[in-house]
Amino acid sequence: MADIEIGEGADRIKFDGKDYLQAEGGSLSLTPQYTEFTFEDFGETVVERRLSGWEGEVTIVAGQEDAEILELALASTEPITNTEGGNNAGAMDAAIGTKVKGRKVRIHPRILPDSIKDMDWNIYNMASIGGFEREYNAEQGNVSITLTMMPREGFDASKPGNFFYRGGVDPNADSSGGNDGDDGDDTP
Repeated sequence: MADIEIGEGADRIKFDGKDYLQAEGGSLSLTPQYTEFTFEDFGETVVERRLSGWEGEVTIVAGQEDAEILELALASTEPITNTEGGNNAGAMDAAIGTKVKGRKVRIHPRILPDSIKDMDWNIYNMASIGGFEREYNAEQGNVSITLTMMPREGFDASKPGNFFYRGGVDPNADSSGGNDGDDGDDTP
């Protein structure tokens, strides 16, 4: 099992066996995309491939359902707030044209102490762009969540480190003491 943290600060959702439970183990899939180069001299043979982007997904099966899980599983929603108390009273579809807002995802092997981050996967920007399905039957009502990777905010296509990193040191960390990749609680 792995602890999976989605988002940072007060909006963080943690599948850690305490805050939220996983009905099944999570999975991470990362796939490089290549542009293929061919030359007439070699017919249809691909002579060279160059990295042109990345595709990635994280899949989690949540063991419980609430407003936060729904917002995570179906990103194009907005909370309905209780006008009297300001509490979250549900969710509704977002306005047409709303930009999908991604969140940082950290995957940490549960067998390791939180202080050891060498085996952590950190994906800068992920969001659910798929649908939501809820079965109503006599079985446990699990919620499948698939998050899709996008480039990080402030990306630079001419440099590496736009999608993810593995380990405890964020290569894009602000050297002035900003985000050091450790726990997401740093303030600017």
